[in-house]
Amino acid sequence: MQNTQHLMKLQTAYRTMVYAYAPHLTTAATLTLKQHARIRVRRFENVDDQYFEFGQKLTDDMIGSTMRRFTARLTHFLYGNQAKHANKKHWARPLMIVSIEGRKTNKLPHLHVAIGNVPADKQDGIDRLIKQAWHDCDFGNEQVCVKPLTSTYGWLDYMTKEMGYTDDDVLSVEHTSIPEIIQRCI
Repeated sequence: MQNTQHLMKLQTAYRTMVYAYAPHLTTAATLTLKQHARIRVRRFENVDDQYFEFGQKLTDDMIGSTMRRFTARLTHFLYGNQAKHANKKHWARPLMIVSIEGRKTNKLPHLHVAIGNVPADKQDGIDRLIKQAWHDCDFGNEQVCVKPLTSTYGWLDYMTKEMGYTDDDVLSVEHTSIPEIIQRCI
């Protein structure tokens, strides 16, 4: 009984942490990961047509690398070069809360992502931009589901459902992206 109460407290603590961002979230996405990928990199910096290919198995490091790549690509699609300007960096970044499922279970590894801080002119095409950014990642699999958030707290609860029970690391705090402008108002 004590153990279950401890697990519920852990889950509740993480949910309380992410609930603060709920008013700023607009989009939910589920992104599947490949178990193995063929990585293709340029062999030399000064020669355009020589590439080196190798197979890579999905590991926690590869998941982290994939998330950094996805965040960079999505930021570029949403904000372009504004994300690089010193006076615009504080707002020119998507809000992203990420959970990773399937690492410690028999499920196909996948990510649940809650996204916000999307420019109004990009909101209508956000599903296409998320899919494009995901397919630019080596470990990005074909199965991608993007929907507008209608129940933000429900999605955040779903993202953290395994927290404390199946996987204590399901909420990927290190891959969460929070723009400074949103941090200030919370």
